Amino acid sequence: MEKNKNIIFAIVIIILIIAVVIVMSLSGTNKSVIQSPNSEEISEIIQDKSVIIIDVRTAEEYKTGHVEGAINIPFDEVENEVNYDKDQALAVYCRTGVRSSEAAKTLEKMGYMKIYDLGGIEDFNVELTTD
Repeated sequence: MEKNKNIIFAIVIIILIIAVVIVMSLSGTNKSVIQSPNSEEISEIIQDKSVIIIDVRTAEEYKTGHVEGAINIPFDEVENEVNYDKDQALAVYCRTGVRSSEAAKTLEKMGYMKIYDLGGIEDFNVELTTD
């Protein structure tokens, strides 16, 4: 009788180990769709015409200078105003990186699959325009 209990206990332990291994391997494939590029990559992304650049600062901040070609969708309007194909590459930036990070998370929750969080324009060296 004691032998059967030991066998059952061993089987349960093996099943638990297998379950843990499966869960850990699956979590490794759940890669975030949000990328935080370095300064060199930021320049490349901004020049890539297939990427939609979204400035999530206020309209007033946008008017003081923005990345050429960027569209202004203030952070608090992202969820209601962004309506692109879910496979469209999007890049978001703000002044310091706080709002862009939150906007990127919102876009991910909305189902977008390729999101670049460029951070704050204070941190990257890109020429701004007021056009």
